[in-house]
Parts: sequence; C-alpha cells; structure tokens
Amino acid sequence: MRRGRRLRVGPLRITYRLNQMDHSRLGFAVSRKYGNAVQRNRLKRQLRELFRCQDDALPAVDLLVIPAVPAAQMDAPADHLRKAWALIRQRVG
Repeated sequence: MRRGRRLRVGPLRITYRLNQMDHSRLGFAVSRKYGNAVQRNRLKRQLRELFRCQDDALPAVDLLVIPAVPAAQMDAPADHLRKAWALIRQRVG
C-alpha cells in the first residue's frame, strides 16, 4: 500500500489502490492506541459489515483503514467510511 493514494475523512485515514481482481478488499491497521481489544474489534466488526453490504458499489480497490483518533473521540465511523467511499468512487471512476 506504499504506492496507494491516501485520503483522510474525519477520524479515519484511508489508503486505497486499484487491484487487478474483480472485487474489492478491506484491511485494517488498528493500534492499541485506539483502545482496548473490545473497542478495536468492535470497530473492525462494524466496518467489515458495512463493507460487506456496500462491496458491489465499490470499484476493484484495496482499502486500508486506519483510525487516527482514540475510541473515546471516534463518532460514527461508518458515516465517515461511506463518505470516503463516495470520494474514492469519484476519483477512480
């Protein structure tokens, strides 16, 4: 993902890159600075489910999601991820 394009939407940093597959892939890099294991896993579970429901609407890209703020400061990460997907669709086409 070093060659990927980066964007920041609210408290999420997202790196994306076109892939040669016919589907999108999602990855997370959630450090312990975000919160305890329960908070980290909850964030990943919520965003994975959103990704699963929206996968057809995305172009074939690899996504890496990194929260930039601790869990106590995070509000509605799903909304921020939806905004990021809209930006990615505009940029990629």
